[in-house]
Amino acid sequence: MKYQLVNQATKNAMRLQAIGFVLGTQAKEVKVGDYLMWNFGSKSIVLEIVKETAKTIIIKTEGEHGYIGERRLKKDRLVCKLEK
Repeated sequence: MKYQLVNQATKNAMRLQAIGFVLGTQAKEVKVGDYLMWNFGSKSIVLEIVKETAKTIIIKTEGEHGYIGERRLKKDRLVCKLEK
């Protein structure tokens, strides 16, 4: 899995703790099967889009150690989507 390091002035740049500035994607563009990276390099896979409203999206994810949970994100929030 790959992610793109960028500088702070880049459009859609977001900062992940212990990683640095990476290219972010709006949460509304996340699909089932996408891999996401969070602070400190933690990775998860999107299992399901649970609910979608006008401003938010709820996704079910599975973490590296098997934890399955839901995340409620604003649609314009930036997340780090990993490339295969």
